Amino acid sequence: MAKRFQFRLEQVLALRKQVEDVRVRELSQAQGHLLRIEESIRAHREQEKLFLDSFREFEQSGQFGADQVMAFCEYKDWLLRREKDYKRREQEWSKEVEKRRQAAIKASKDKRLLENLKEKKKNAHSQEVLAEEQRFLDEVSSIAFVRRDRAQRAVVSNQLKN
Repeated sequence: MAKRFQFRLEQVLALRKQVEDVRVRELSQAQGHLLRIEESIRAHREQEKLFLDSFREFEQSGQFGADQVMAFCEYKDWLLRREKDYKRREQEWSKEVEKRRQAAIKASKDKRLLENLKEKKKNAHSQEVLAEEQRFLDEVSSIAFVRRDRAQRAVVSNQLKN
């Protein structure tokens, strides 16, 4: 009876699958965070556009004082600082996403390496089992041939004696 295929590194392969899953999850979380930042940037730009439109309307009416101009300028400066902060965070998270993507790719390659090794070992095992079965069948055929040959000789020998 042929022995059952057993991959000695199965536990390592299972661990690498888990590591790959974790890295993919981390990448997904980082991409989600980056998307939220990009959405915040879009919302900020809409808010800035609305502010600039209202400032233009207010400016065209010609009825605003120095205090109002200062308030508008301060608000515009605050919007610019906020936009710079969003851009900085976007760049940081873009780098983080790329770093996590590389980690996920490496984990995937490590797992694939063991999967390929397992497949080669499985194929080699199958070939070994087939060769063993073929040797068994050859042996059975040889034994049957020898028995048949002996039986024929015995029959011929009995016929000659009679």
